Amino acid sequence: MMKVAIGGMVHESNTFNVRRTELEAFKTGFGLIASDKDILRHFQNTGTVLGGFIASASEYGFDLVPTFYAQAGLDTGTVSQEAFDYLEKKLLDSISSASADGVLLHLHGAMVTEGYDDPEAEVLKKTRQIVGDKVPIVLVHDLHANISESWLKHSDVIIGYKTSPHIDEFERGVEGGKVISRILRGHVKPSMAIRKPPILIGGGLMTVVDQPLAMVKPPLYRLVSLARRMEQEKGVVNVTVAGGFGHADVPRAGMGIVVTTNNDQRLAEEKASELEKLAWSLRGGFLPDQVLVSPEAAMKEALAVKEGPVILADEGDNAAGGGPADGTGILSELRNANWPDAALIIRDPQAAREASLAGIGMELSLTVGGKSDDLHGSPVEVKGTVKMLSDGTYLDPRQKTITRMGVTAVIRSGETDLITTSHMVEQAEPAPFLSVAIDPSRKKIIAVKSAHAFRHAYEKFAKLILEVDTPGITSPNVSWFNYRKVKRPIYPLDPM
Repeated sequence: MMKVAIGGMVHESNTFNVRRTELEAFKTGFGLIASDKDILRHFQNTGTVLGGFIASASEYGFDLVPTFYAQAGLDTGTVSQEAFDYLEKKLLDSISSASADGVLLHLHGAMVTEGYDDPEAEVLKKTRQIVGDKVPIVLVHDLHANISESWLKHSDVIIGYKTSPHIDEFERGVEGGKVISRILRGHVKPSMAIRKPPILIGGGLMTVVDQPLAMVKPPLYRLVSLARRMEQEKGVVNVTVAGGFGHADVPRAGMGIVVTTNNDQRLAEEKASELEKLAWSLRGGFLPDQVLVSPEAAMKEALAVKEGPVILADEGDNAAGGGPADGTGILSELRNANWPDAALIIRDPQAAREASLAGIGMELSLTVGGKSDDLHGSPVEVKGTVKMLSDGTYLDPRQKTITRMGVTAVIRSGETDLITTSHMVEQAEPAPFLSVAIDPSRKKIIAVKSAHAFRHAYEKFAKLILEVDTPGITSPNVSWFNYRKVKRPIYPLDPM
């Protein structure tokens, strides 16, 4: 039976995050390093790309050779070269030892290291050198990947997520397994075409969701919808539209389109050009003023709504995109509103520890948030009662993996429940709130430090969603940042 090696390396690097990502970030918290059979034990029956790889083996009839996999948690600064070199060697050595007939890789696509602006290209190039030209390499990547032309030189098929929030990771992993099995059986001979329309998109402007509160579909939704229709046409293997990651200051940053056909380069080029033309015509829809509201206006509107919950998305401090998760833009407005019926999560180990030492039922005064830097607001004085303490451990319902927030305290001030945690937590699901006995569907206001990943879960019960123009390094407004490496001209940084 055919042998397919699986592995990968995942990190989304926000180059405006001054906190460098070290090797320890891959080992602790939300990080993970796994090799050999530990990969199977960790990812089997999960809704992840690796879970999809594993499931596809039995469905499409090949043997798995798990190699090496590493992902960082919510540490999103540029990866230290020492950490990358260590992880890359582990992955490449494992692939070399696998002696496989094919290679399935999961790479995020927006990693940046101290030495490489395009480390995914380095991994693909060195993998190709190891396995040779006859062994197919299929890559599955995030929708926020900054795809480069170099990827096509060293891989056979490139498959990107089609949802944001990312709810199709498992499906894309299965698709990767299906495609590589078809290549190995001689049913597909891939031809790829790439287009890089000069559009730089902020993280909060890439929602691809098919739910009621997204009545006006954003441009990326329309592009991905066309990509899906193209995939139904004869001879088309995969059509990927990646929004890119606008918070990585690298030459390859920006939107990427890759079309793969079955041995039909002309068809691939035609479809890629069609998508590129549509993307350019829709570029005005990627401007932040189409969706953002100021913190003051957001709070005023949220309080005026008769029935909640109202979801306030903290765009400048997206925990999954590089924010420190201690921004106080919305917290300050809650204080100014005299602590209304609301709930939010702030990473503040000091405040969580002080509340833990005080104990449940005790009143205390403390400063919360704004301690990481001066870019995300100032600390806010909070007076309240400790309502609950927790070790911060819960099960992520989407990926079916354990999440650890560390020492966690719920502090009630007025009608506001402030959850202080020791570690950053991705707030895409209600799970962190539910883990401390707060039901977001029963609160008037819920603030989430998430750009768009929250929509899949929260749109099921939210009455209103407001994307708040808070300060910080994940702001969708790319004109706020000083780019030095991004290829110019590019929209909207330059008049085009």
